[in-house]
Amino acid sequence: MKRLTGAARRVSLATLVSRVLGLFRDALRAALVGAGALSDALEVAFKVPNLLRDLFAEGAFNGAFVPTLSQTQKDEGEEAAFDLVNRALSTLLIYAGGAVVLLVVFAPQLIGWITDPSFSGDPEKFETAVFYARLLAPFLLFITLAVVLMGALNVRGRFFLPALSPASQNLLLVGGGSFLLMLGVTGESAAFPWALLLLTGGALQFLLQVPAMRREGWRPRFCPDPKFRDPALRQIVLRMAPVVLGLAATHLCILINLRLASQYVGGVSFLYYGFRLVHLPVGLVGVAVGTAALAEAARQAAAGDREAVARTMGDGLRLCLAFAIPAAVGLMVLGGPIAHLLFGYGATEAAEANAIGQAITLYALAVVPYCAVKVLVPVYYAVGKMRVPLLASVFAVAANLAVAIPLARNPDFQWRALAIAVGAGQAVNLLILMVAGRRHFLAGRPGFLAAVVKMAAAACACGGATWAVSLLLPGGEGFLARAAAVFGPTVAGVAAYFAVGRLLGSQEILAVVRLDRSGNAS
Repeated sequence: MKRLTGAARRVSLATLVSRVLGLFRDALRAALVGAGALSDALEVAFKVPNLLRDLFAEGAFNGAFVPTLSQTQKDEGEEAAFDLVNRALSTLLIYAGGAVVLLVVFAPQLIGWITDPSFSGDPEKFETAVFYARLLAPFLLFITLAVVLMGALNVRGRFFLPALSPASQNLLLVGGGSFLLMLGVTGESAAFPWALLLLTGGALQFLLQVPAMRREGWRPRFCPDPKFRDPALRQIVLRMAPVVLGLAATHLCILINLRLASQYVGGVSFLYYGFRLVHLPVGLVGVAVGTAALAEAARQAAAGDREAVARTMGDGLRLCLAFAIPAAVGLMVLGGPIAHLLFGYGATEAAEANAIGQAITLYALAVVPYCAVKVLVPVYYAVGKMRVPLLASVFAVAANLAVAIPLARNPDFQWRALAIAVGAGQAVNLLILMVAGRRHFLAGRPGFLAAVVKMAAAACACGGATWAVSLLLPGGEGFLARAAAVFGPTVAGVAAYFAVGRLLGSQEILAVVRLDRSGNAS
């Protein structure tokens, strides 16, 4: 576990920087454009290139590229690995560039398809969304190319810089957004410069990794293979196919949820801001451990060591849960205070901040399964078992829609139903992955259930302490009072969690704070 924990900590540290900056970014966005119709239009516009990025780049491609590149480097050497990187970059440049052109041309049709008719029926909001969808389309190209270099650096044991690169975009947005706020630029006047900063940040994520790759010995060369004649590139495509199908089901679900949310003014924005808080623990632990587990498991699978792969999956899941369980409890208890601290300023009204707080609380139900899925799926990819994540994803989508569609029409739930549905879908996803993983990977991993029980007991203490301290605080509308309402209960909850964890002898909880110097799990 020590090797995995060390890599995960490097990724997590870099991700922490990015996600904290991301929270400041979203707070600034809320202050600049609010959480109403304009914010909804911006989020809808960015949804299309962002979903395609998740589908083909960060999701399917990275899961297929890293194991293939790792195998190529082991079997054929460094030069062959760099050649594969160049072929992947060149080929993706052609296909991602074509996708950008299609996004620009068909933006009105796409916006009309993914939103409720009431959204399209508002000409001003619809045209705003179309304009920004066209402006932000090249973001897909920049991030796709960045993902190739991220994967290549991960294979070479470089985790910190790739994980830190998103922070460059967030830093740019925080700096630019702060400048706009200082000038008093809000509303429609702030939307255009904000979108330009977002697009520039995407390009920056790619450019910042180029020097690191060059220091590794890579030299860029344009050598596209659009017909995928190269065996390694063809293997990547074959590995991607079932992943794309699984992710396509997930993203179809996201689009249906977006369509349902867009019928309520502010619904898209409330869910966006709320979900950003879920992204903090998911990124810090789920993505961090998953990234490290993918590279580690790919190396072990290339060496034919299935027992080591099983150990990586079990250790990664335990490490993930040690953080995700208390994070979910904290977000559930403190959703309202967090929303008012981060988003209750400027163009965002108090009622909108309350709605964001409800979204945070409901999304908290998804934190544990979401984080765990981010750890388990890359291990399946690393050993070439693509069908299990595909089936798990399809059943997760079915569960999500089974909850979302009927509840979203209910006036008592409206957009809130969509946050609840995410948790239901991710729980089904995790259940299937765990059942299949027990047969393939987790069999013989002793003490797993006992470890989870200890973490759950410590998390109950965390929730109780957090709730008790929040009741004792006097409250208030100033920044210091809002900060105290979040950080006071958080400190109490964290202290209770680690105290009870140490009392119970939970090696996973101790490893989170480096009290277990050996890095071994029970």
